[in-house]
Amino acid sequence: MSDETPHNHDDEHASRGVQIANQIIDLANKQLESGESPEAIASGMRHAAANFSAFAFFGIKELPKDPNTMVDEFIDFFEHYLGVHKPKDGPTDGLAQLIQQAKNEL
Repeated sequence: MSDETPHNHDDEHASRGVQIANQIIDLANKQLESGESPEAIASGMRHAAANFSAFAFFGIKELPKDPNTMVDEFIDFFEHYLGVHKPKDGPTDGLAQLIQQAKNEL
């Protein structure tokens, strides 16, 4: 952040959250390099996220508290990263779409 940008608690909180997430991703990448399966790593990360999120939920002082807020945030992040990591369409997908379009026009 530059000094010209006004600092507020939400921006700093989100920025620190991204820093922590990147540290966790580094740990996951090290596990991948050591031969652990992506499925096992993702399962462990979800388990840890749920466990710590439940712990943090009871420390929230603002009311009203709603666990769905945390769940919705996870869903938003997950949907975003599905788009980020989705494999690019290959040339065969384009051909399949063209064939389907031609069939629909007949």
